[in-house]
Amino acid sequence: MYKLAIFDFDGTLVDSAPGIIDVMRQVVVEYELHEDILTKWRDLVGVPLGKQMEIIFPNHSEEFWLEVADRYRAIYDGKTIEICPLFPDLITMLNSLRDAGIKISIASSKRRPLIEVVLEHHKLSQYFELVVGATDITHHKPHPESVHHTVKKLGLQHADTVVIGDSIYDLEMARNAGVDAIGVTTGIHSKEILITANPLYIVDSLDEVGRIILNGRSQKLA
Repeated sequence: MYKLAIFDFDGTLVDSAPGIIDVMRQVVVEYELHEDILTKWRDLVGVPLGKQMEIIFPNHSEEFWLEVADRYRAIYDGKTIEICPLFPDLITMLNSLRDAGIKISIASSKRRPLIEVVLEHHKLSQYFELVVGATDITHHKPHPESVHHTVKKLGLQHADTVVIGDSIYDLEMARNAGVDAIGVTTGIHSKEILITANPLYIVDSLDEVGRIILNGRSQKLA
């Protein structure tokens, strides 16, 4: 059995992908951008917003990046709770992991205060030993810093750790950190994309995630 489960947030613990894409769409419409921008942008969910701007607008100025990012945040921040409904089985899974003595944390490219607002709204803060957000580290996914930071902070070992995420960036972060990973198909990236990072499992629900974590890497799902 694992001792530490590090979860991504958007698309993994909360069903925020549709809301995030809606905010992106609103920004694209307001700035009269080509519709292809939205397609490219949505695939970058899981990457810090500033880096997203650099990738999708390589020929624009830093001032433009900041302007668009600020507009995105202005829209998103006003809808944070609305955009982040919980996935089914989340609370049941969290209870089962906590009852088994497994430490639970979050490693996200979202700003930590926004995550904490959602956790507090849903009365979930008690479950998480640590929340690592975009401004808490220097190097972001798929860099392994978030994993290293969490393991060290909680006094555990990489060998006892598993990362759970819905994007290729989460799974590559786990691989780069030398820890196991479970991909979930509840967010932006498809199973076909997730499988390229060679996670231990790819599943469709948090119920399956919980059973894997409790059974350990050597066991198969019942």
